[in-house]
Amino acid sequence: MNALITNQQVLQGTAGIFSPDERAAESSPTARGLLGGLFACYAINKTSSLLSHYVLNNWHSAEPWNSQQELVLITGGSSGIGQKIAEDLSERGVKVVIIDIQELESTLVPNVSYEADVTSTDSIKAVAERIRAKHSHPTVLVNNAAVFANVDEPESMIWKSFRVNTLAHFLTVKEFLPACFITVGEMVDYACTKASALAFHDGLSQEIRHWYGATKVRTSIVNPLWVRTPLIRNLTDAGDSFDQPIMDTEVVSDAVVKHILARSFPLWLQEWLRSSLSLKVMRVRNEFWSRKSL
Repeated sequence: MNALITNQQVLQGTAGIFSPDERAAESSPTARGLLGGLFACYAINKTSSLLSHYVLNNWHSAEPWNSQQELVLITGGSSGIGQKIAEDLSERGVKVVIIDIQELESTLVPNVSYEADVTSTDSIKAVAERIRAKHSHPTVLVNNAAVFANVDEPESMIWKSFRVNTLAHFLTVKEFLPACFITVGEMVDYACTKASALAFHDGLSQEIRHWYGATKVRTSIVNPLWVRTPLIRNLTDAGDSFDQPIMDTEVVSDAVVKHILARSFPLWLQEWLRSSLSLKVMRVRNEFWSRKSL
């Protein structure tokens, strides 16, 4: 779009509306500059959105969302954020399968819940076989299961935190890829496990794209701050002494559901830089192994 030509057309169209003095003001270099700046900002915004869409979808156009063809698997979906995501997707006609070690609390999710330990390879394999046999392969995986342990709790609880918040991602991805992959997270040990989950997601997205060439498999991650769930009930019950902004599960669920349905996210420049670095690392790796094999 040529901003100057567009400005002239706009100004010519106002000839019968404004007085000669007003038209003269509109034709001034300042007015033209302001209009040109507005059109330029609009063009940059649209270009950025378009680039974000294509880069995050690996330069594939996103297929229209068809609820009848999708199966969303949510770990830790019996309460909190996972439960709300399941309810919101169900309201939109999406079939949801929940994996949780706890019993499902919600009666609003007319879908299927399976009891499983996401930290156990055998448990994940067994429930995966049952899900595939009854529902086919999940097309969306939401790794939502999480636990929280204070540093003054037994060491076993800290290890459990890492197993659930980090290692479980490897087990579920191993079982259910290829599929769209979404991690949903929520002091020290918990933050470390979530940092590990973030690093896991970033590395996984690059390997899927470049090592395996599965460019239609999208990955994404959501990192909320404090969310009102049973996970932090001991903090929220403290009242005014816990002076932190807290989101409701609806806010996080809305972001995740919109992301699932839209299949895009405005991070094109960051993704492009990360993708370029991954390609360089892969070339160096291939050259190293080529020389070593000689």
